[in-house]
Amino acid sequence: MEKQVGMFEKIARLALCLILVIMVASCEKPADTSGEDRLSNSFRNEGPELQQHIAVIVTEIRAHEYQDAMNKLALLAATRSLTNKQKQAVEMDQIWLGTAQN
Repeated sequence: MEKQVGMFEKIARLALCLILVIMVASCEKPADTSGEDRLSNSFRNEGPELQQHIAVIVTEIRAHEYQDAMNKLALLAATRSLTNKQKQAVEMDQIWLGTAQN
């Protein structure tokens, strides 16, 4: 009987440790909280000219110049071949900017 209790205790401790590891691992993921961050991060590996263009758009968003930012995002989406991550970031920002204008 003692062996069964000891084995149960070991399994319970292992399960608890596993749960704690999963909780800690999920807390370490960086939060992509803002549209500006998502937009900047999706173009992080592009050339300096395109990164500067994105920086201008982000600056306009932060300055509440939504129409200018939307126009630049639309032009970017229409004239560049974007990755899926970039398309998603641009589309999400366009939607957010459209609601922010109203």
